[in-house]
Order: sequence, then C-alpha cells, then structure tokens
Amino acid sequence: MKNTLTLIMLFLITSAQICSSQGDPKVVSQEYESCCGTQPVEFSYEKKRIYVPNVFTPNKDGVNDYFFPVVNDVVTDVWGFAVYSIEGDTMLYQKPYFNSKMPVQEYGWDGLRPDGSRYKGAFRYKMRVDDMQANKHIVEGRACAIICGSGSEVFQIKSGCFFPVQAGKDGTLDKSIASGEKDCF
Repeated sequence: MKNTLTLIMLFLITSAQICSSQGDPKVVSQEYESCCGTQPVEFSYEKKRIYVPNVFTPNKDGVNDYFFPVVNDVVTDVWGFAVYSIEGDTMLYQKPYFNSKMPVQEYGWDGLRPDGSRYKGAFRYKMRVDDMQANKHIVEGRACAIICGSGSEVFQIKSGCFFPVQAGKDGTLDKSIASGEKDCF
C-alpha cells in the first residue's frame, strides 16, 4: 500500500510538471541572458545627446549590422571607441577616432573578432565624446551581438532591446521605430 501510494504521488508530480512546462517561454541562452533592459541606451551631458543601442544583428542583411553610437550635432568627435568582452579581458574592436559625418561602415563594429570569427552575446563598450567647447565625457556600457538563428527568436518578445535603426535624428532613442528585423527572428 505504501509503495502504491508513493507511485501514485510520483505519477501526479511528473504529470503536473509536464503539463506546466508546455506553456513555458523559450529559455534564453547563457550568451544572451544579460541582454536588453539592464543598461541605459541614452546619455546626456549638458546639450550632448548620445544613443547607443544595446543589441545588434551582424548578419549582413543591411539592417542593424553595425554597432555604433549615434550623436547629436553638439558632439563633434568620438575618441577611443572600444568594444571588449564582457569580462573586459579581450579587445574585440577599436576605432581611435571618428565623427558622425563619416559613413557608419568606417567606424561601426561589424561583430567580428580580430581573428575574423563572429562574436556572440554580451560585450562592453567605452568611448570619449567631445563637443564644440572641447568638453569631454566618457560613455560606457554593455550591449549584445545577436547571431541570427537558433536561440535568437527570444528577441521577438524580449523587452528593453533597442537596435541601431531605432536611433532618432538628435542622438536619442525613438521607440516608435520598429527593430526592422524580419529575417533574424
């Protein structure tokens, strides 16, 4: 009787777990766990405005392929734009200097490591922005490189994800603009 009762309890627990797990959302892979919503994407210093997306999809489809800051016309130059691993021990990309009048392909990071392999997941960035009065500010934070395919579909519903294409004209985030990602998720 005691064994029968134990078997019945075990069956009920197992059945409940199976039924409850059928409606669970997809599990976020470890590389994407800290992506979206954890870091600011807009920075303001006096009249300077800087928007830095927190995700991008370097899949060469022409949408959100580069990681880069978007600045307003008060910011004249960006110095020491650096992207490095989340641990901070590996430099992934570095651009000593650029200004927003240059084509993004000349200063944006394309998601490739120095050895040419693709980077996936969270990373850190840092840069110095200068204005017309030679005031200098450091901008730093975290973002994510999303590799399209298995595991990326979670970004269809993940909140707090802001893409390069969502940059406003004045160095701010424009939430009214959709991510533009059709092929990735």
